[in-house]
Amino acid sequence: MLIEENVPLRSMTTFFIGGPARFFCRVTNVAELQQSLDYARDQNLATLILGGGSNVLISDEGFDGLIIKIEMVGVERTGDTLIAEAGESWDRLVERAVADGLWGIENLSGIPGTVGAAPVQNIGAYGSEIKNTLAWVDAFDTHSGAVTRLSNAECAFCYRTSKFKKESGRFVIVRAAFALDKNGVPNASYKDLAEIPRFNLGEIRKKVLEVRAGKFPDLKKEGTAGSFFLNPVVSEQKAAELLVGYPDMPHFKAENGVKVSLAWLLDHALSIKGLSVGGARLFERQPLVISASRTARSRDVAELARKIADLVRDKLKITIEPEVKIII
Repeated sequence: MLIEENVPLRSMTTFFIGGPARFFCRVTNVAELQQSLDYARDQNLATLILGGGSNVLISDEGFDGLIIKIEMVGVERTGDTLIAEAGESWDRLVERAVADGLWGIENLSGIPGTVGAAPVQNIGAYGSEIKNTLAWVDAFDTHSGAVTRLSNAECAFCYRTSKFKKESGRFVIVRAAFALDKNGVPNASYKDLAEIPRFNLGEIRKKVLEVRAGKFPDLKKEGTAGSFFLNPVVSEQKAAELLVGYPDMPHFKAENGVKVSLAWLLDHALSIKGLSVGGARLFERQPLVISASRTARSRDVAELARKIADLVRDKLKITIEPEVKIII
């Protein structure tokens, strides 16, 4: 395992933003992961686990610690279960499932990032979430120094969160298994997917990729981390108050309240699509998304995010939280 110094991070994040890591290493197996964590402990360094860099905003000043980039790769199939290493591309795993005729994760096509990061955030899109198919994960437990297997229930999944996010720093996922179905049925709860006249896995994946292409910036031209904010979950009373003023507001029953569509509110209640700070702006076709020009700075994105949160708090009396991990 090679420890490098002053490694630029800009090209390793989908925002294309980030200064140098004071120390940096790539790990391809559990032994190297253990060595890297031991090195950080011995040198008293902060650590940051990096997968595809698709859900993180890193300061232009860089990271004054050790970046551990997970590059464990490989996928195997056991029956209708796909088992993938943490560094595998998430979308390549979905592509493999579709090619094998396995239902369950096709609605999650096109989401950037790695397999290991997906359960942390309980990624979701178009009516599907990781928690619907994940069977188990193997994770390195920094408390015990050993790899432990956690079942779906033990992952404590909720809306865009999990045990791994709530206990940040304790676990590093090294592989994950997804229980899929050869005889599955399409999840067409999302309106754009309901329009497909003939359901099969290939058509659904193609349609999802088309929908995403229309809602997110082209990474060849601009940087983004996808949806920057979580949809807020409010009390039933607060939801009722909002519906008085905005009767068309999309809302959904949640585990501990009512989830309301922040994108709709930003567009219809605040009308701030296109709002910008420096090289960062709210994307015109999807107001949950912050897009960054190639000259944007981390402070541009962070300031725009703060500005949006302040506007939502002041006008709607709602506190919103970033979905993106901000390292500034």
